[in-house]
Amino acid sequence: MKRLSMYLACILIALTCLAPLSAQASIPQKKKVRVGWYESAFHRTDEFGRRSGYGYEYQQRIATFTGWEYEYVEGSWSELLEMLMAGEIDLLSDVSYTPERAEKILYSAQRMGSEDYHTFISPSNAEIRPDDFTTFNGKLVGVNKNSIQAKLFTEWARSHGLSPDVVELSVKTPEMLEMLANGEIDVLVTLDAYGKTADVVPVCKIGSADSFFGINLNRPDIKQELDTAMSRLLEENRYFDQQLAAKYNSSDGFLNFLTPEEKKWFNAHGPIRVGYRKDYLPFCGLDKSSGRLTGALADFLTFAETCEKNAQLGFTTQAYDTYEAGMKALANGEIDCLFPVSLSPYDGEQMGVIITDAFVETEMYVAVRTADRQGVSPDREMTIALISGNPNFESFLMDYFPSWKTKYYDDVPSGFQAVGSGAVDGVLVSNYRLSRLGELSLRNDLSALTTGKTMSLAFAVRREDDRLYSILNKTSQLMSDAHINAALTDYSFHDDRVTVEEFLRDNMYLVLGIVAGIALIIILLLLWTIRTQNRANKERELISAVELDSLTRLYNRNFFFEYANRIHRRSPEPEMDAIVINIEQFHSVNELNGREFGDHVLQILGEEIRAFLNETDGIGARFDADRFDIFCRPQQDYQALLNRFQSKVNQVAHNATINLRMGVTPWQKGTDPVLQFDRARTACNKVRGSEKHLMVYDNELQKQEQLNQRLINDLGKGIQEHEFKVFYQPKYSIQNGAPKLASAEALIRWQHPELGLIPPDAFIPLFERNGQIREIDKYVWNEAAKQIDTWKQKYGIALPVSVNLSRVDALDPNLEQTLDDLVAKYKLERKFLNLEITESAYTENADQLRDTIYRLREKGFVIEMDDFGSGYSSLNMLSSMPIDVLKMDRAFIQNIEHSEKDFRLVELILDIARSLHVPVIAEGVETEAQMLMLKNAGCALVQGFYFSRPLPPDDFEKKVLGKRSA
Repeated sequence: MKRLSMYLACILIALTCLAPLSAQASIPQKKKVRVGWYESAFHRTDEFGRRSGYGYEYQQRIATFTGWEYEYVEGSWSELLEMLMAGEIDLLSDVSYTPERAEKILYSAQRMGSEDYHTFISPSNAEIRPDDFTTFNGKLVGVNKNSIQAKLFTEWARSHGLSPDVVELSVKTPEMLEMLANGEIDVLVTLDAYGKTADVVPVCKIGSADSFFGINLNRPDIKQELDTAMSRLLEENRYFDQQLAAKYNSSDGFLNFLTPEEKKWFNAHGPIRVGYRKDYLPFCGLDKSSGRLTGALADFLTFAETCEKNAQLGFTTQAYDTYEAGMKALANGEIDCLFPVSLSPYDGEQMGVIITDAFVETEMYVAVRTADRQGVSPDREMTIALISGNPNFESFLMDYFPSWKTKYYDDVPSGFQAVGSGAVDGVLVSNYRLSRLGELSLRNDLSALTTGKTMSLAFAVRREDDRLYSILNKTSQLMSDAHINAALTDYSFHDDRVTVEEFLRDNMYLVLGIVAGIALIIILLLLWTIRTQNRANKERELISAVELDSLTRLYNRNFFFEYANRIHRRSPEPEMDAIVINIEQFHSVNELNGREFGDHVLQILGEEIRAFLNETDGIGARFDADRFDIFCRPQQDYQALLNRFQSKVNQVAHNATINLRMGVTPWQKGTDPVLQFDRARTACNKVRGSEKHLMVYDNELQKQEQLNQRLINDLGKGIQEHEFKVFYQPKYSIQNGAPKLASAEALIRWQHPELGLIPPDAFIPLFERNGQIREIDKYVWNEAAKQIDTWKQKYGIALPVSVNLSRVDALDPNLEQTLDDLVAKYKLERKFLNLEITESAYTENADQLRDTIYRLREKGFVIEMDDFGSGYSSLNMLSSMPIDVLKMDRAFIQNIEHSEKDFRLVELILDIARSLHVPVIAEGVETEAQMLMLKNAGCALVQGFYFSRPLPPDDFEKKVLGKRSA
């Protein structure tokens, strides 16, 4: 019996010991991934040993989807690349694609970003100059071994005819920077982000490339998991890589350096003399006690004195009573610039000044009589009070409300009094000045209505002071929006001292009421405290547990998503829709009516949302001051729901216009709440500022968003792999006998390997919006120039070809050098590469664009205005812009056979162009009748389907050049 008991005890002990081992064995082990770590702009380690950087944060987000555990292997980037090729590590960030590498490593399907590469020198290096690339000759240039930088720099140097000595380095980036500082190398080629963080001076950009994750060739499992994780990440946040780039790799450090010409100008000139309006806080003002400048301008000038790394700027200031006095002083040379100024380019030209980029944007309101709140509309007849000698508001009204009448007054109080008395209908007020002018509004019983428009405030400088113009633009861009807004907020509130006696005299009944109220509240609180102490303790514990928003009693962000995820994980999965509600321009509501009023609006809206949630068994949260999220059962009519919330807000906003907008993502099986609300927020943002206040995130919107992001992600690879195809459409001269081939136009198509042939209207507008159109245009320029050279060699003719020049291209400071290098590369005369600029481009940055076009024409390039008549042209613009050829939009041509009115309009355009000695090309000619009518009207050139559709180069040779040869 004893022996049996002993056996049983041993068995129990063994089972007890094995139980934890079994439990531990059931826990899945995380996959370990050996990842390369190199100190750089992509990977940083601070003095506390904490890791950060673009690549590090990207890898951490990937790990949230894959569950990977990283083992960091340190080395220089070049060493780590060799280790990756040898299979000694599994993953490396920031690897550019080359066919040679693709044979030795795997690449992520999605790019992780794109990089610009620049040349940098030590601040003590006075030999190498950005305005003379020949100073690179004979200099020792350091590049990462086996990197794309080496290839890009070599190609750049060859294209400029330079002979530097290139040395490939295998050390870490901090050591390269140290070598540059010690003079061991003269130039370092690396990421543009170092212009902001390191003690180096940027010289010039030498190229750019997409970057990918490089993966061990023997680890396809890692590639598969990585590709899936990146796809999910970019589905949830399609701007993730752009946000990381703005956070870690921002290249605004190039603004921290003055050019040699700018430094020379400042050293010769001395302190910059700044004129300003003395009574225009929060923007600027004269402090009566100290006699010195105050306001946001003062903060900016203090910042600007030390923001440039290679120069110490200085400023002196002079206050003026009126803008008129300041502009006169600027014209007389008494000051160098004037602030704040808001003029159109035309008004600036008439006054002999040029306006810098906007320093600040301000929303504009109209203060009207409270009893006369009819709303603001360009069509409503109104008379506005303006202050004499202030051209800013005059220019604003001409831009947005040209039909409104004006009446001038000597000062601001007189203007407000005129509105109150009914002499005029309103007076313009900046949103930043609403608080300071609140007493005037109250005294005259005025209320402010938004115009829905903004006004840009900037500096005015004399037109010949281009160096000062550039310096002011650089320094103003370096000052962050947060810094500017903080300064404007600090100076927005009136701080005049009020004595106790004055306060009591003006507010006696209010004070008595407050005292009585406080006494009553104290009594009630004492009674209430005694009776409810126990209940209060329990409620305090409950509130602490559920973490409610104190103002609206809705959940906060963290608890809301925790609870939403719990609902989502129920089985079976309940059908729940995601709703996002935003209050339009809520910051202006607070500014205009006070924070107490704004909080009351939020409370009332929160109450109505809670009532709705009680009806539908849903949950809600308040995010970011003016955003509400609702997770609820599907509703039949979301417009009715929006109307319900809007009606509740309208009940408390008697003297304010407050609009709600709503985005909805309907339930879709398997979609988690975070992604649902991301999509609802996207839908909500789509209707920002529009007449439509509700949008449902449907399949079409999802497909379009996904397609746009796919195209953005694939652009770099598409250019590198020559997926873009250039087609050519011939242009014919029709005036002398039979039509004769005169030139051609280059038109791009995208032959995507998976999406098929993509027409230009599916991707050109997208890349124009995000600025990447420049890369496409450069690709087309090169292909067109190469084709001109090919046809010249093959057929003995130099056929002019027109290529597009976007507004982004025209503002590129390296444009002329790029085009010069291109024609030199293919040994072309400039007149054979014609540059087409769309009509709409001429309406923005007109002065800078005009200067660029003048220089290009002087070099021999032919300039064509494309799509004339499709935008908002003026005869003044047509006569002042330097163009060689006018392209008449196809909309004018398509109906001339059937409409005498349309044909007369075409004749009028031809007459105007003829008087300006500018030949006209008619686009979209599809019939012989159209061609003959244009010929008889004197049109010089035509193109369109009547002659030929756009053709690939081979077909163009057979069908167009072949016929010509025959």
